[in-house]
Amino acid sequence: MLAAVIVSVVMVSCSNRTELDPSVNELTLKTLSGTDVTIGDSRGPTLVNFWSTSCVICVKEMPHLADFYETHNPDGFQIIAVAMPYDPPNEVLELAKLLQLPFPVALDIKGEASAAFGSIKGTPTSFLLDADGKLVSRYIGALDLDKLEKQVAQLLGTG
Repeated sequence: MLAAVIVSVVMVSCSNRTELDPSVNELTLKTLSGTDVTIGDSRGPTLVNFWSTSCVICVKEMPHLADFYETHNPDGFQIIAVAMPYDPPNEVLELAKLLQLPFPVALDIKGEASAAFGSIKGTPTSFLLDADGKLVSRYIGALDLDKLEKQVAQLLGTG
């Protein structure tokens, strides 16, 4: 029974579903730097990562995401980290500075981003979108960076 539960969680975690509402690409969020970032403005693949300052897995994977971003951003890859509505903005700002995150960190104070992406239930939850804003993969829990590397390389035409 436990094996069946684990299998179904893994299948949901890395699904190749394509049913994100197209309006997600029009979603504009305010970043910690005070600028606006619109999901669909990216000219390359984008990872939208919902995270929380109270999530141990999230905080642990952020430096890895920063390295991944630094490696692939010159080729057009983007990351938008979206803090959960329950995260105090001052804690998000403090942690983003401490970790020196090189990508935009947005606040989802009203929960609009979480709702647009299908009501995020837990963190981390990430969505890999192609250059056209279509869902490539949805991850629940820690990212499999090797799988992400292969998917991003394929999307960028470098793999």
